Amino acid sequence: MIIQFPTPYPDELLYSIIARYHIRSGNVFWKHTLEDLFGKRTISATAFLPSGIKSLVQHLPQNTTLTAQALIEAHTMYPFYTVFLPTEKAQSIYESMISDDGKRIYMQSGIMASAIPQNQYLKYCSECAKEDLSMYGELYWHRIHQLPGQLICSKHGLWLEDSKVPIIHSNKHAFILPTTSSCDLSKVKIINGDALQQLRDVIIQAEYLLNRQYQSQSFSHFTGFYRHHLIKNGFANFNGRVNQKKLQDAFRKYYSEQLLKSLYVDDGQWLSSISRKHRKSFHPYHHILLLNFLGLDVNAVFETTTHENDPFGQPNWPCLNVICPEHRRSIIEAVTIRRCEKTKKPIGRFTCPNCGFSYTRKGKDKEKKDRYKYTRIMEFGFLWKKELESLIEEGMSYREIARRLGVDPNTVIKYEKIMNTKIAPNGEAFKKNDLVKERRFEWLQLQKNFPNLSKTELRRLSPAVYASLYRHDREWLNRNSPNPQNEKSIYNRVNWVERDQEILNKLKMVEIELRNIGNKPIRITVKTLGDGIGERALLEKHLDRLPETKAFIEQVCESEKDFRVRRVEHVINKMKEEGEVIKAWKVLRKAAIKAEFYEEVNDVIQSYL
Repeated sequence: MIIQFPTPYPDELLYSIIARYHIRSGNVFWKHTLEDLFGKRTISATAFLPSGIKSLVQHLPQNTTLTAQALIEAHTMYPFYTVFLPTEKAQSIYESMISDDGKRIYMQSGIMASAIPQNQYLKYCSECAKEDLSMYGELYWHRIHQLPGQLICSKHGLWLEDSKVPIIHSNKHAFILPTTSSCDLSKVKIINGDALQQLRDVIIQAEYLLNRQYQSQSFSHFTGFYRHHLIKNGFANFNGRVNQKKLQDAFRKYYSEQLLKSLYVDDGQWLSSISRKHRKSFHPYHHILLLNFLGLDVNAVFETTTHENDPFGQPNWPCLNVICPEHRRSIIEAVTIRRCEKTKKPIGRFTCPNCGFSYTRKGKDKEKKDRYKYTRIMEFGFLWKKELESLIEEGMSYREIARRLGVDPNTVIKYEKIMNTKIAPNGEAFKKNDLVKERRFEWLQLQKNFPNLSKTELRRLSPAVYASLYRHDREWLNRNSPNPQNEKSIYNRVNWVERDQEILNKLKMVEIELRNIGNKPIRITVKTLGDGIGERALLEKHLDRLPETKAFIEQVCESEKDFRVRRVEHVINKMKEEGEVIKAWKVLRKAAIKAEFYEEVNDVIQSYL
């Protein structure tokens, strides 16, 4: 246990706090500082999402008020990178940061797979640094300054500057404190105009994510939330179908190109994905930009209130045919919505998949009981018509038939006349060919009324017509239906220079994690590196197009001999930590070194004896 640990400054990175402890402790070597704070020398200096925090807290002075939760939430980038993740994934990252094994943190958080690259150097604001020197007598690393991209200090309106301290240091155990040597305080780059305000808005939203606690939400919540506001702002219709061109044009007009490039989000593909159904998580920048564009802030998206994205509520809806066995049961899964030309109110059309009964309702629903009302019946369906024919044959009065079928007597009279026109003079039912002709007419009329719908969508509107033609006139149906709506894929050329740098940054993080695995070492090869970033095929097939990545791989990949030596060193370090006596035979056995390689690793073992 250590006697004294620095009190964290406002918004200070844990990485910076540890660096200040190293200076105050008087330790010459970083591994001595790691042993003081973590009880082991194998912890890596990670700036944003560090691990081993439970061990650190256990070594703090007894009366400290610092807890693992306080350090993670107030002094790491954990709140920013996990706030939009599902609860179980955010919790898994939290547990990895608590433990001494942080090998999966960057993969789980999505940082490695993100198209938004991490900064290469820790950043600072010259004015903030001068204030820190005046108030505290020293500099420290601010969390808010380390967000990815070319950003500004929201307090002073200055561009943030790169220090001389790399985020991935050559000494993986070194926690480097900012100084006037590594941070040139004479650099002052002022930003003006619209870009200043837009960047400041983004930073303020990011500060909310870092400093406030939000309850995690599911992907379906984000899907419903954005759909509601896209509909409200006229970028989607009542069915939630987004007008992507309109959205993209308005978005590009709203934000300056300079801002989008500063955040590395000038690729518009993410906007199309985030405005549809969420099947994956998105970078916090994507959420912030879309929310600002819609006139909202990050607080709005985490509200617990639900948003009705449909004027008629959520599926399913009831069948209102009194003859249907599913009467008043919610079995209708889809609704077609259009606007009334006069009132501009939404009109929904609902069709029962069992009996073909179809009705419309003019919205918006105000009460739950509105779901059991209709404005107009569009199609009674085959079951209702069959029952009508049966009741007429029984000789019932029009009034009684109307009562049983839930309609007006005039409706009964109307449909009786229609039925009589379909009866031949000899009393026999009209021929099958006449029915087919009628179904053909109804199918063509349906396409005329809804020219933009696909064959499947038309089938949902009138399942009885479709089923009849499918059974009795399938060839005609196939010839007289809308063609499949195949979207042409657009081939985007790859910028191999940018791809090279992006892959290189990811590989550096994976390489650090592979070398710091606490349990059984893993050999560093093209395969393990590729699997680590999910781009194994790219490295195996197109490595020649990535010169910097290729050079890095050739530098860090291990031969079988190198890996045997590392296994031996790993076992020896483990035995030392556990207080075991170092014996050559035991090291060879634990490292699984075959007999023919004993001489090869013998010198390494002897150097530790």
